[in-house]
Amino acid sequence: MSNRPLSSEPSFPGNPVSGELLMPADRAAGSRQLVNQQLLKILAAWMDNVFVVPGTSLRFGLDPIIGLIPIVGDLATTIISLYIIGAAAQMQVPKSTLARMGLNIIIDSVVGAIPFVGNIFDFAWKANALNVQLLERHANATPNERQKHSVWDWLFVAGMILLVVAVVVGSLTSTAWMIGRLFNLVRGS
Repeated sequence: MSNRPLSSEPSFPGNPVSGELLMPADRAAGSRQLVNQQLLKILAAWMDNVFVVPGTSLRFGLDPIIGLIPIVGDLATTIISLYIIGAAAQMQVPKSTLARMGLNIIIDSVVGAIPFVGNIFDFAWKANALNVQLLERHANATPNERQKHSVWDWLFVAGMILLVVAVVVGSLTSTAWMIGRLFNLVRGS
């Protein structure tokens, strides 16, 4: 875990960030924000990447381990993931980025709730690490870059929502078809 600041701009002790004038009270707030970002980075590492499978480069965290506990485990890991989004909202991350972070958690929670398959998925899908990367991208971006990222974030969110809707509609359609076939088989006997 590196101790380098998340932002490439000069650190907070007295230097304005992105052309903003920092008052003395703001310097302390900026320092607290940097500490919060580091804590979120550590939390994400523990949830998604802290352990290494011996003999491989595969990493996993507490998320798939806690997820082994039926219902309660998935709920607990979702609450931890929501904490990261709450902290990002307090840091005034754009709504498009928050929506993308939320989508990462929805994917993790929905697929993670499927017995066995969800636990395997949790080894590969690292929603917390992805969300901290989005937070770092926001912290390191210039205002112009933030505008560009925002547009792509909204396009990504829209595309993922369409994909989720397509999967749900496809699942419901195939389930209805299978129930209809079973009903016809039972009724025909």
